[in-house]
Amino acid sequence: MASKRILTTKAVVNMVTAEDIYTADNQLIIPKGTVLTEDIIKALKDHSVFAIRVDTGLDGVTPVIMEDKQQAMAEDGDSKTLAIEPVIPDIPDDGIINTSDTKEFKEFQSSFMESVDNLKNVFNSVVMKNEEIDTSLLLSDVKEVISKGRNSFHILDMLQCMRGYDDVTYVHCMNVALLSNLIGRTIYPEISHEELEVLTLSGLLCDIGKILVPEEVINKNGRLTLPEYNIAKTHVFHGNNILKGLNLDPRIAEVAMRHHERCDGSGYPGGLVREQIEEFARIVAIADAYDAMTTDRPYRKAICPFEVIHMFEREGLVKYDVKFLLQFLEKAAHAYVNTRVKLSNGETGRVIMINRKELSRPVVKVGDTYHDLSTETSLHIQDIII
Repeated sequence: MASKRILTTKAVVNMVTAEDIYTADNQLIIPKGTVLTEDIIKALKDHSVFAIRVDTGLDGVTPVIMEDKQQAMAEDGDSKTLAIEPVIPDIPDDGIINTSDTKEFKEFQSSFMESVDNLKNVFNSVVMKNEEIDTSLLLSDVKEVISKGRNSFHILDMLQCMRGYDDVTYVHCMNVALLSNLIGRTIYPEISHEELEVLTLSGLLCDIGKILVPEEVINKNGRLTLPEYNIAKTHVFHGNNILKGLNLDPRIAEVAMRHHERCDGSGYPGGLVREQIEEFARIVAIADAYDAMTTDRPYRKAICPFEVIHMFEREGLVKYDVKFLLQFLEKAAHAYVNTRVKLSNGETGRVIMINRKELSRPVVKVGDTYHDLSTETSLHIQDIII
């Protein structure tokens, strides 16, 4: 039977595991052929199992669901096999297929998850075994993920569909690498291959120091106390110390140290301002902040991208390098054209046009009604419907 890898957060009751599932320390927890239950899915998440492989229909894409009405026992000699009809997603009434339902996204998701698995292994090998970083492997993984997108808008759209996992290190680093790469190519169309690789690696490795921060701080299910926050901030020193000892472009270690600095001097660890901050660190800072706010965290749910764009419009112009920020925000907003959204009045519609002067307040079509949120200030986009 065909199979595919899925995020554990995308697993649903009655899916069937296609391989044995192990914990990080190689302990078997779920054998192949297990029918998932709510308790099993919770156990997978509790054991920090990021992704699993499940059975699919013949198309290799649609997971099979073991529902009572679909189970038909068929005799096959002395053994019994299950004939299971795959559950096909409903096509929305407006005929627009969600990105998460497309074959392109399934391929992007699979490539993304394999890259994250490799990144996790690399981080552990570097930090725990003092090994060199295989940058060619990491860059090859990032390029493979990028190749699954048609363009920058498409990649941003697909990243939004990957927001179901609250990993605060490995998934986040891959997202930051992809976003930093996108910003670099947008601002500098003629950027050299070598410079783009350094920028991409800077985003990918910016949070490697978190491995040396206590897990109870990184994964705390609640807001950090001031002492805990001060411990969390040490990841920039750890990251810098790890990376500057390796055979890497020195800017990569500098970005690990400076990606939380802000142009107005309000960041850490040095309170540097604008030109004092390495240029690639100013780019990674935007990618890091955008991804952190639009992703689930242990202490809060992801913030709607349009609200995040609004926050950047309101406060980011002094904190971040405007040269990079404004063009990134415009791309981020345009990535959601034709996307379903929920408005603050409870109505659902789709984004049909972006207001360039107020990117966070586009035009939304609800039925036959058009809401220009730049003039209808009592309304705002509450959520993206994936």
